[in-house]
Amino acid sequence: MRVPTPRLLATATATATLKGRMIIALAVASALALFQSTVFAQSSHNVKLHINPKWKQCSFQLDPSLTQAAWHQFTEEAGLVTYFRPLTDANPMGTRRFELSLVQWQTGIDDTDAAWNDTFVHPDSTHWLFEGSGLKFPGLMLRAGLTNRIDVGAYATKSQGGNYGFYGGQVQYNLVHDVKRDWAASTRLSFVSMYGPKDLAFTVYGMDVVASKTYPVFAKWASVSPYAGVSTNLSTSHEKSSAVSLADEHVVGAQGMVGAVAQISMATLAVEYNVAKVQTLSIKVGVSPRF
Repeated sequence: MRVPTPRLLATATATATLKGRMIIALAVASALALFQSTVFAQSSHNVKLHINPKWKQCSFQLDPSLTQAAWHQFTEEAGLVTYFRPLTDANPMGTRRFELSLVQWQTGIDDTDAAWNDTFVHPDSTHWLFEGSGLKFPGLMLRAGLTNRIDVGAYATKSQGGNYGFYGGQVQYNLVHDVKRDWAASTRLSFVSMYGPKDLAFTVYGMDVVASKTYPVFAKWASVSPYAGVSTNLSTSHEKSSAVSLADEHVVGAQGMVGAVAQISMATLAVEYNVAKVQTLSIKVGVSPRF
């Protein structure tokens, strides 16, 4: 009978650990990906659209039929649609490091609700706000480490052919960074504001608390970090149109988040799911070199 040597035992243990970490990474990614096909119900397009061929894509223009109740609903849901989501864990980036990434947030609103139908105009009678199961917002994000605990981020997007865009900023402060146990906790402050439309102004302010644990997969150049947290937000809207006379809205909301970040050398891949009145699924692809 052959007795395992310490080297063989160490190799077997390392292999088992590696397999376990890979299984965790695949399980988290698979579970989050399943939400895309299950949580977003496609709405039936059974309303009459408001038409304005001035723009090639759907654009913001308030209709006289917009009510205060629908304006309130729009403010609440728009705060969740446009909320600043960095799709990152609680670990601090560290000084001399930045990340440039493409992001997409997809939120399962019902575009036939008056909250959305009476705040948008369309190029023609069959050009819906979105096709499929959710309103998608692609954008560009830049993040950088200022100190060993503070990271900052900026976000911008523009509707190509539409009359609106959004820009935002965020500060993340690391509360706990346990290197031995590979877990961290952080808090964030953020805002996102609309630019472009003449009919309205909109801004959402947010605060997050997030915790994460990092699992190295291949030495130091590949890892996966599942994370979870909660957010609260204040959405504010102000109409400037002669077509309606509505009071400003200030709506407080909340949402939960669960996600995972995979770091492969300088490449970053992330996915996040948000639980709220309207659900959101987000993805990110980026690079994070040192300078």
